Amino acid sequence: MKSRLASALPRVLVRAGHRHPWAVLAGAALIIVAGVVIGTRLRFETDVLNLMPRHDPVVSEFRRVLEQFGSLDTLLVAVPVSRDDRLESTLSFVDTLDAELKGSRYLSHVTAHIEDPVKLAETVLRHAVLFLDADGLAALQERLSPAGLAARAADIRAELDTPQGMVAKEFAVRDPLGFLPLLLARINRAPASLKIDYASGYYLSADHSMVLVLAKPNGPAQDIDFDQALISDVRRRIATARQRFAEQEEIPLAQVPTVEIGGGHRTALEDATLIKRDIISNSVSSVVAVMLLFFLAYRRFATVHFAFLPLATGLALTFIFAALTLGELNSATSGFSALLVGLGIDFTIVTYGRYLEGRLAGASPGDALERMAAQTGPAVVLGAVTTVGTFFAFLATRFAGLREFGLLTGTGIVFMMVSAFLLLPALVTLFDRGAPVAPAAWLRLTGILSWSRRHARAVLVTCGILTAAALASLAFLRFDDDVRNLRSPDNKGVAVQERVSRAFGLSFNAMMVVIEAPDTATALERVQRLATGLDPLVARGVISSYDSIANLVPPEAAQRRNLAWVAAHRELTDPARVRRDLDAAFEKVGLVPAAFDEGLATLGEALRPSGPISLAIWDGTPVQQVVERSLRRTATGVTTVVNVYAPPDRWRREAPPELEALVRTVDGAHLTGVNLVSERLRHIVWQDAALAGGLGLVLVMAILLGDSRSLRESLLCLLPVAAGVLWALGVMAAVGYPLNLLNVFVITMIIGVGSDYAIYMVHRVREGADVEALAATGRAVVLSALTTIAGFGTLVTTHYPGLRSMGWMASLGVFFAVVTAVVVVPLVVRPKGAAAREDVPGGR
Repeated sequence: MKSRLASALPRVLVRAGHRHPWAVLAGAALIIVAGVVIGTRLRFETDVLNLMPRHDPVVSEFRRVLEQFGSLDTLLVAVPVSRDDRLESTLSFVDTLDAELKGSRYLSHVTAHIEDPVKLAETVLRHAVLFLDADGLAALQERLSPAGLAARAADIRAELDTPQGMVAKEFAVRDPLGFLPLLLARINRAPASLKIDYASGYYLSADHSMVLVLAKPNGPAQDIDFDQALISDVRRRIATARQRFAEQEEIPLAQVPTVEIGGGHRTALEDATLIKRDIISNSVSSVVAVMLLFFLAYRRFATVHFAFLPLATGLALTFIFAALTLGELNSATSGFSALLVGLGIDFTIVTYGRYLEGRLAGASPGDALERMAAQTGPAVVLGAVTTVGTFFAFLATRFAGLREFGLLTGTGIVFMMVSAFLLLPALVTLFDRGAPVAPAAWLRLTGILSWSRRHARAVLVTCGILTAAALASLAFLRFDDDVRNLRSPDNKGVAVQERVSRAFGLSFNAMMVVIEAPDTATALERVQRLATGLDPLVARGVISSYDSIANLVPPEAAQRRNLAWVAAHRELTDPARVRRDLDAAFEKVGLVPAAFDEGLATLGEALRPSGPISLAIWDGTPVQQVVERSLRRTATGVTTVVNVYAPPDRWRREAPPELEALVRTVDGAHLTGVNLVSERLRHIVWQDAALAGGLGLVLVMAILLGDSRSLRESLLCLLPVAAGVLWALGVMAAVGYPLNLLNVFVITMIIGVGSDYAIYMVHRVREGADVEALAATGRAVVLSALTTIAGFGTLVTTHYPGLRSMGWMASLGVFFAVVTAVVVVPLVVRPKGAAAREDVPGGR
């Protein structure tokens, strides 16, 4: 017994479409125009983290740290170095590019090299001894010996003959003892810094494969219009700089270094472009696919617009709804249009098929529409409600992207159903004036159903074996919880950033220890206490390395140890003795000692430090920018971060327990990172997937029980759901395709879609239908499944791995569900006599 609403709603809508066809079509045209206009103005959210639970403390903390200490606001302009012998030419081009970019009104700050490397060198050298560790003191002891000073003089002679000889000379005259290689390595282990080549002063990678120009855009990366203007302007200026340099050097343009653009603004623009492209391509390809299937099924070009207009209207209404409620789309919601096309066409297939059956039986268009509304309409409403319910179950999840996906798709299904009930009657009233044409015979299922009845036991045993095999294979099913794998590999901004990361020794697999303190001194003390515990973890291979602001100032205890060492080695560190021996070594290799007077003038201060130092020594030097970026002052105090790097292929899904234990011992310290977010999401996703699936299952069961009043029949309607889910997971396990943070929720979708197919078949079996009648119903169900697969299938062409995996899994699940519904369900459902109800098309 169907509810009054399920019976009354189709009649009201069908009669309205039949009696006022022109008004209904005019309204649909206005809606489509409005949907196109409003849909093109939707914004695009490009941050993958915004798809995650927005109020979860672990995710929120990771986002906050990225905003404070990340490089999302920096535009990376990368210049690859083709060959080492072209390094000097490349650095000259970088100067030209730097000057050109500084003219951009979209950039507030541009830098291609450290502003004053000589001043930095002087600052470091004045306090050199205090920075050395135990190994450094041993190296200094050897360096200050007569043999060590002679070796240093020979090294300087060799450095002057390198391509960076001019810059090397500037450093050599100020660093005759060669402290800088030891000390500047500490600066490069400060957070938020690139591995700068201090010998040249440029942002040059250690292997000389890439030079960077860093720029600060005036607008946020989330402003896609600004990103478009920014990247266009930067590209134009890059072309201008390359042309100017070619003319200055009198070389072909092809010999000028190429330039790549990366950073948050380029990444956001690429994502927005890819999302927009996916929405258009998925919508168009899914519509074309289902229109082709519709034509093949009904063999008349005139019927194509019977399907197209309801789809277009339903999509337009959904885009309008999205603009009014969400205002933006993201990489998760960008696939809703393809799903709606695949699911929404089912309503037209079922209603038109039942209408056509009436017309072929000799009924007038009006009578055929009334019969369709009365007999098939309630089943269509029931199927729509089960599908909508499973998508709305996503609203209970904590994943923002999935909540929005469920809201749009579920609401869109309602719009699709209403559009089918209104527009199909209007269209056939106006345009179906000729003799009806019988459906195509290419989906004849009579033979298959007859065979399955004769071999029912073999069919059921085979299904049992497949199910058992699928259950056994679940042990080999992997779960990919890395949020980075949801990002499109086709994003060129991300590709550039990864190349920069490799060239400069950065890592995307870094954990971050955030330290909060009331003031800078306390923050520094806490960081140094943490560093004391991190060194043993590096030695044991638990972590590979770390960098922090503590590397800019040695711990006070270490400084006092070095002061004591100097006091114990006063003869060795005597500035006058060192000066005499070094002058002699310079003369021996053909160098003029007087050329090194500037560096030797600070020898006394370097070898006779007056006492401990603080961060204040970096004021007025290029390192001051690193200090300012590494410390964030808030209303409650100071925050800094220590980047901890994991060994290759380790700790991708969780943090080292030893590191977590160490962080707990430091006041104001807490740990975050991609691996901790992944670990947290792994727990959340299973909880939310179980919640969404449970809610969907309960809702579907309640609807089925209300419709059939039979627990057995309700459970039988879930057979296609069970087969669709288990067999799809079995195939994924067999081919090594993992579950992830998005496709795991496809299980909930299959609950709604798979149960729909069973509802139609169960209703027909309960009527006592023979094989021919079941085959006719099965044909409509299979056609609906094919169009659903066509809709889901277009997702496999999207640029986003998460959506692609949803397309594959949903297509597999729908395929197995429809096979079970059409072939297996009729074997286990008992007829209830010759019932007069005909809830699906194809009845006799």
